[in-house]
Amino acid sequence: MTSLKARTLSGPIKTSILGTGMSLSVFHEPSVFLLPEQFQLHSIYERTPKGRLDPLHKAGKLEGVKIVRSLEEVVEDKEVELVVISTPNNTHYEYAKLLLENGKHVLIEKPICPTSKEAEELYEIAEKNGLIVGVYQNRRWDSDFLTLRELIDSGKLGEVLEVTSSFDRYRPLPSTYKAGENWKETPGESNNSIYNLGSHLIDQAVVLFGQPEKISGKVWDSRGIRMDENFVVNLYYPPNPPSKSPRLITLKASILSPLPHQLRYLVKGSKGSYVKYTLPSSHPALSKYGSPADHEGFDAEPKEGWGTAYIAKEEKDGADFTEETVQAVKGDYIGLYKNLADTINSGDRSTLSVKKEEVLSVLRIIELARKSSDEGKVLLFSK
Repeated sequence: MTSLKARTLSGPIKTSILGTGMSLSVFHEPSVFLLPEQFQLHSIYERTPKGRLDPLHKAGKLEGVKIVRSLEEVVEDKEVELVVISTPNNTHYEYAKLLLENGKHVLIEKPICPTSKEAEELYEIAEKNGLIVGVYQNRRWDSDFLTLRELIDSGKLGEVLEVTSSFDRYRPLPSTYKAGENWKETPGESNNSIYNLGSHLIDQAVVLFGQPEKISGKVWDSRGIRMDENFVVNLYYPPNPPSKSPRLITLKASILSPLPHQLRYLVKGSKGSYVKYTLPSSHPALSKYGSPADHEGFDAEPKEGWGTAYIAKEEKDGADFTEETVQAVKGDYIGLYKNLADTINSGDRSTLSVKKEEVLSVLRIIELARKSSDEGKVLLFSK
């Protein structure tokens, strides 16, 4: 394996972003903008003008930024050091391979690729060329997830026995829907919900609990658009000594969940439980944010969305419980970018937060969950 090339250039890392969708304006451009010493937005790949860059232009954030119309312009530009791939899932492998073969570090939106085989190949190319493959698992740095992680680490809940982690929504098919207008709602390779929302939930579970022993899954279409927009994935973990109790993690998403407040987390421990709901995007508490997503990564979740911990006063039958509102921890999306900059500048691949082994585990779980859904079986995680 070739060691990572330490960066020799001075100044911010010159960065190009591929794609002009929501991720550009809500996630990537703000992160780069907030870290001027680490990154410089060099260029944006916009294949055809659709007006999506107008708000950034009006805000004066694109002064000196090149707008390019072909991927080749990014590949051939010797100034570009890092490329953020924020395009449809089924372009990730092709784009990343080309960029890595031409000496560019890449940060790829989840899922890194449709298959674990493709992902392994990208890592091999990167390692051979002394480059970094980063994966944008930003929801590790969400306010609600950082809050959950801190609560679990505190030991207040005792040993975690069961977790339900959900991204439920209520989106009946709009009458104006036309296939192809939104790639995430267009049937095609790796556009199913388990790749998009599922990648986040599975990654969070892997971060908290590691690789499972067994997996079962169910994926299905409920709006009749020939896409699996719903999933349930069960991860089974063996007892963690000295405990004798196995652990069950349930990850799920439903597109037709008609509730004003959707369940986000339900955690049951040996000493207590935690319940957290998601604020609807129209909630007044979110009005100060430029996007309903912003608070998750660039600020603490509003008080109206804080979860509740119920802690048993005694560990016995019929115990009374204390009720505690759990204050949200501030989100830290720029933490992912800071870590990426530190890794590129130092040349120490081991410092990368989103590690190769975790990325490959997430893809393997997705693949096994889909296979489990087809076969109606519980499957072993190990190869």
